[in-house]
Amino acid sequence: MSILEGRVVVVTGASSGIGEACGVAFSAKGARVVLAARRAERLAALVERIESAGGEALAVATDVTDEAAIENLFARAVERFGTVDVLINNAGVADSTPVDEMPLDLWQQVIQTNLTSAFLCSRAAFRVMKGKGRGRIISIGSISARVPRANSPAYAASKWGLDGLTRSLAIDGREHNIAASIFHPGIVATEIAPGAVKLPEDLSASPKDIADVIVHMADLPDHLNFYEGMVVQNKIPFLGRG
Repeated sequence: MSILEGRVVVVTGASSGIGEACGVAFSAKGARVVLAARRAERLAALVERIESAGGEALAVATDVTDEAAIENLFARAVERFGTVDVLINNAGVADSTPVDEMPLDLWQQVIQTNLTSAFLCSRAAFRVMKGKGRGRIISIGSISARVPRANSPAYAASKWGLDGLTRSLAIDGREHNIAASIFHPGIVATEIAPGAVKLPEDLSASPKDIADVIVHMADLPDHLNFYEGMVVQNKIPFLGRG
């Protein structure tokens, strides 16, 4: 039996792509899932899909850049299921704007969505998990946190910042047995990167491919931390000179 059986998993950015696939995959392991995103109608459809397969799910329409909305998300999760065991910081936006063309409001939007939201959610999760003596936080980074793409200063900065946040959370969580880790996907065929949908199969991953790895990272005894994971396509120029 999976250690995730009966545990409560909060997934942000759950209305599509990796987040949606995570909701389904965690539920298949017996977890009770709390699904957060802005698109309430999509969340409702996902809840129906999960419950029709015998799972338990709660949808909470959430703007992850809003502090009060995050507090509401975790309050709703605890009210419904009594606790939060796992947090998946998945919400994010992609951007490819050259630095000399980037307005400040776009920079702030990317940083707030990709990095500040993870801080807000992780802070709320810590407040629940510290009293339990265990917990797990997995943030979805990017290979851009290792090798940035051209013309993506805000996106690269947000993912490098998320890597730093994860390291800090992992240190601060030790005393409380809260494991913080980060997973870096390569090219994934999702709405956040619509061009990837048109790529050949061997140049992109499906959201399910990625969700299965994330679930694997979470499906560990509480004293273990799968600190860092990465999935890249064999054929992309990530390593070497390309």
